Amino acid sequence: MNFPPAVPPLAYSYLAGREVSTWSEEWKHECEIAYLAGLPPPKLSVMLDGVAGSTNREDRGIKGVRGEAAVAVLRSEIARFRQLKAQ
Repeated sequence: MNFPPAVPPLAYSYLAGREVSTWSEEWKHECEIAYLAGLPPPKLSVMLDGVAGSTNREDRGIKGVRGEAAVAVLRSEIARFRQLKAQ
């Protein structure tokens, strides 16, 4: 079997506003945002910002890995995703 497939499956992306390949970076981003948007607020906060005062590597959150600017972009994309899904 060849990877990626010659004709990869498509799925609708709310963020792109069209169907995208499920093998694309657009779809990878959509899945990440959809997952984060589905978390309850306390868990989302821990996932994005990490656990305050913790020195445990697992508790550093996305901000500890990607930085504050990346978390700001994610928050914006989460809000946009939620708005698009609600329409």
